[in-house]
Amino acid sequence: MQLDCSVLGRDVQITDAAIPVISPYWRLKRSGDWSLLCKYEPEQISYSILSPLVGATLALMDGRLTFRHLSMVVQYAHEFDSLEKSNEFLTQVIAAANKDNDAIVAMSDQLTPYVKKYDPLEFVEAPPEDQNQKRLAGPLSLNLMFSNDCETSCAYCYAQRRNVPPARHLSTERWLEIFREARALGMEQVSLSGGDPLFRRDSLALIAELIKLKMLFLLSTKCHVTGEMADRLVEIGMNEPVNQYTREIQLSMDGPDEETADILSGSPGYFHRAIDSIRNLVERGFNLRVKAVLTPLNAPRVYEWVELMAGLGVEKLSVAAYNRTFYRHDDGLFLSREDRELIGDQCRRARADFPGIELRMTGIDPALAQDKPHLPPAAETVRTATEPAPAAADKARRWKERAHCSGGRSSMTITPDGKVVLCDTIPQEGIFVVGDVSIQSVMEVWNSQKLLDFAYPPRERFAGSACHDCADLDECQSKAGYCFRDTYFNYGTAFGPPPSCPCAQDDGMRME
Repeated sequence: MQLDCSVLGRDVQITDAAIPVISPYWRLKRSGDWSLLCKYEPEQISYSILSPLVGATLALMDGRLTFRHLSMVVQYAHEFDSLEKSNEFLTQVIAAANKDNDAIVAMSDQLTPYVKKYDPLEFVEAPPEDQNQKRLAGPLSLNLMFSNDCETSCAYCYAQRRNVPPARHLSTERWLEIFREARALGMEQVSLSGGDPLFRRDSLALIAELIKLKMLFLLSTKCHVTGEMADRLVEIGMNEPVNQYTREIQLSMDGPDEETADILSGSPGYFHRAIDSIRNLVERGFNLRVKAVLTPLNAPRVYEWVELMAGLGVEKLSVAAYNRTFYRHDDGLFLSREDRELIGDQCRRARADFPGIELRMTGIDPALAQDKPHLPPAAETVRTATEPAPAAADKARRWKERAHCSGGRSSMTITPDGKVVLCDTIPQEGIFVVGDVSIQSVMEVWNSQKLLDFAYPPRERFAGSACHDCADLDECQSKAGYCFRDTYFNYGTAFGPPPSCPCAQDDGMRME
């Protein structure tokens, strides 16, 4: 259920009578000496570090106090000279929390069951002056890979598909212990990856425990969901709400017939199995989304696909452009600008004809097409010697605004046999393995020197690359980090600038 959250200072005015409350889509957490404002959402890891003053102030926003009463409490607690100064501080706190996060909203009756209560004293303590905490004290989430196997062999699969014999898989009991350790550490959400999460024989027992622990996750699958399996998913509570969410099942089917769906899935008969899965899930009222990865093969068939899904009762759809996959890439799967324009036209038409369907588009914008010819130097605009090229300036801007790498900073990936890596698309072997939960606890891996030296490599590991002599390396490492996956797949080493860095030797391979 999507809650109606009116953001203070944007959707509604901040007045004395307004009642500020932390949105149910956000959480306050303590991580070692740090106070955090964290996103509460499937498949998302996003957080801000708060000062003790701000953390304690946000903890007071539990939907019971008006802005005026809250300001009076803040004035007393933080020893402001006047109510006006307290008002100004409180307004600044709300504005800062809502600048990028939309975290402070107006209280309403609808939000009452979902509001979390916090003890401000948990957040008011300042870190010690000699504290040396440079990252989260523990992960906010885990990426769980129950199996590397799948019923299909998709043309666009990003997984390594490392062969792990069942005898070497983590036992059911060990997986359950990991889930419980994660919950005891304060985790409320995990990601399921692979391989297909449902391929493992005891997958429903594992998922049942995650549900019991009130973990939030998205279940993405291409396994055949028979009527019997759908009934079992009902029994374990997959369609029951957790707070304001009902966990989503995402089933992939890439076209409206065998000629598209079977070919892209690499599995004869997949189209009919997927149709049966969809019917079984729709009939039982699951929160279902069907997704298609778009290539030149199925780009002309998007409207037909939406029409078919509408007839089956599906209400949520997603289409995403093919992106380079490092283990089985084919240049012929990239979308051209014309493909993207054709897809956009079909999606606009489908939205008009099927208004009851939520249709998401990812990476379809024609401007993202990378099939345009590069202009020769002679055709470029003449600039002064000190003026940066527009492309270089844009690259530098995008690098500064890049997303944070979560690997070893807020999350880590557990593979089927317990080996721990920092991303589910990198090799599950060699230098990329930073721990093993078959013999270590989650926190033992998290605090291990091996993990730290990969997530925050010392300068000497960058020997021979531009990073080694870069004056900004320490700041780069301490903040957003860098994409070691892209570095490795483009240049053969994990320790150097990725193609997105202005110091990289080139712009790397075409990605989309």
